[in-house]
Amino acid sequence: MIEAMIGMGKTLLRDSNPISEKVKKLEPMTRKDEKRHVVKIDFRLQEEKIDLDIEEISSRTAARYVLLDREGGPNNPQWYITFEKCDNLISQSMPNFVKKLEEGDFKDQVAKVISTFFCDLGQDVDSKYRYVLDVHRFLGHSKSIEMMLQILKDNDEKTAHKKLVTTVAAEFVKYCEDKFELRKEQIGLFTISIDGESISQNPLYTELIEQSLAQRMADGSSDGLVCSICGTDEGCTSDLKDMSIKYYTTNQCIFARNMNNKNYDKNFVLCRDCYESLLTAEKFIKKELRSRIADFNVYIIPHILYGQQLDGQVLKKMASVIEPLIDSSKNIKNMSEFKDNVTNRLDKLNKQGGYSFLLNFLFYRQANQATKIQKMIKDVQPSVFKRIETSSNDVLQRFRCFFSEKACQFLYGKQYLKMIYYLHPIKLQDGNPAQYQRMLSVYEDIFYQRRLRKERVFTNIAEVLQIVWRQRAGYNVSNTDLQYFSFKVLEAMFYVAFLQKFGRLEGGENMLDSSSLTVKDELKEYMQAMHYNEQQAALFLLGVLIGAIGREQSKRSEEGAYKPVLNKINFNGMDKVRIMKLSGDLFNKLRQEKILKFTEGIYNAHVYLLGKNRECWTLSKDEGLFYLLSGYSFQTLRKKKDKEETANGNSERADAVSL
Repeated sequence: MIEAMIGMGKTLLRDSNPISEKVKKLEPMTRKDEKRHVVKIDFRLQEEKIDLDIEEISSRTAARYVLLDREGGPNNPQWYITFEKCDNLISQSMPNFVKKLEEGDFKDQVAKVISTFFCDLGQDVDSKYRYVLDVHRFLGHSKSIEMMLQILKDNDEKTAHKKLVTTVAAEFVKYCEDKFELRKEQIGLFTISIDGESISQNPLYTELIEQSLAQRMADGSSDGLVCSICGTDEGCTSDLKDMSIKYYTTNQCIFARNMNNKNYDKNFVLCRDCYESLLTAEKFIKKELRSRIADFNVYIIPHILYGQQLDGQVLKKMASVIEPLIDSSKNIKNMSEFKDNVTNRLDKLNKQGGYSFLLNFLFYRQANQATKIQKMIKDVQPSVFKRIETSSNDVLQRFRCFFSEKACQFLYGKQYLKMIYYLHPIKLQDGNPAQYQRMLSVYEDIFYQRRLRKERVFTNIAEVLQIVWRQRAGYNVSNTDLQYFSFKVLEAMFYVAFLQKFGRLEGGENMLDSSSLTVKDELKEYMQAMHYNEQQAALFLLGVLIGAIGREQSKRSEEGAYKPVLNKINFNGMDKVRIMKLSGDLFNKLRQEKILKFTEGIYNAHVYLLGKNRECWTLSKDEGLFYLLSGYSFQTLRKKKDKEETANGNSERADAVSL
């Protein structure tokens, strides 16, 4: 994959330059669809005052003001003039910037800004915190910098200077909010001007950035090394500290040759051109190919197999096609139309240049300044997502024939890859998945179109339903709403049907012959549509009876959700012994609730199928639980009959409990 990224970087740099490709992506709108703004800090030297102005963020703003990632690691001195937060601009940026300038008028201007508008806290202070913008003198803050520092020293002298910068930055942002009547989220960028002239648009500034990037490359090069990608021995280095994506560890001796940290140059080496191309590709991926699958961050990286006249514009067009494949904002309701659009664009792209590519999925988590890889799924065929979407739509259309509009709307809102995540129990830590490897392996199996282990699928579903029913906290599926349980079972039913349609789960063998069963056509049609065998149908019908009893019990509940009959289900699993006992108990419950005359046909069909398969029972306890609860969810969420179809007398009640 690194080779593919370097190739991508070389393509991007062919028609561009390192700075333009390293410019970050800047969102012009907030999550609430409000305009975001640039705050321009203009130091007026002659008047000795600070003018603040704002400008709406557009698609060109980041490039105009040269918005880049911070230079180096968290402890590296920062000297850039444009940031998304103002902390560096009100402290270290200008003092570090002036050190890089050659003697001349411009350097004198910057030096005068520092001496006029910043408080110098002394040579003994860390250079990152030595200079702080004097918000008391120039912005009218009630406390002087010295007073704020003393208060912080009284609390904790060791961290006082660091906290002072944070405090002054917060006060500066608050001042901007009040002055321009904006919320904090509406301020997306800060940049500096001197006497109305933007520093970021000064040619000297961009030259310094180019020189700095080139110098960082040259500083790490060593003699006697050979590039692992192109084979050159010129300007090679194994010091790849500027990589933001950590493909492998470089700080533990156990991963170095002979367990010696000095031998990392035997692991992976890049020449200057390949290194620069890799860094360029990383920036492009972060800007254009970043997505999210459920609670996982992911980069979707194309690996071009062949194509004509590949250039940066084609790569960007390709990104516009790839990213929507996994776009979490799209749901099944509009996915068909959306996917047709993506397919058409992909076909057009292929016809223009004959491009063929595979997709690499790089799941990651952000840790400080580093991007740590959780899992990489390589060489995925893009066409698999069309197959996933087709299978999902087919199952959804099947469900629409049997379930209520509310139930179908619930499924509409479930994006298919996200649904898979919420049918696997995952412990959360600080809101993020702590046990993710098994889940990511499931995604890998689906992307590669491998068979899933049936035992594992139903074990996961059983545990999810157990967590929801017992309202256990700390999981990705935790929920305290009692009414949510039926919908969670429905989601599991959809997932199993999808896997079978997609061909990744066994099912549909030895289908049930329902012609002789004493149940209505609606039940027969559903069991046929789900390809149930006799054992699955026996449990499904038992679940339908539980749903009928539960409906009667809920009518007597003040909240309308209490169904004591569900307590008869063992959520640790339903094996044959427990099923036989439950079957006998439910007959008495049907009589007690006075609904036996409406459900006797269903009960007889259940007993017939159960008795027929008693000696050759093959379903696991987790499968037993799933098919039992499937019947319950079907009875609870099914479509209601039209009024004209119901019989006289107890018609309303008959429709509610019988099928």
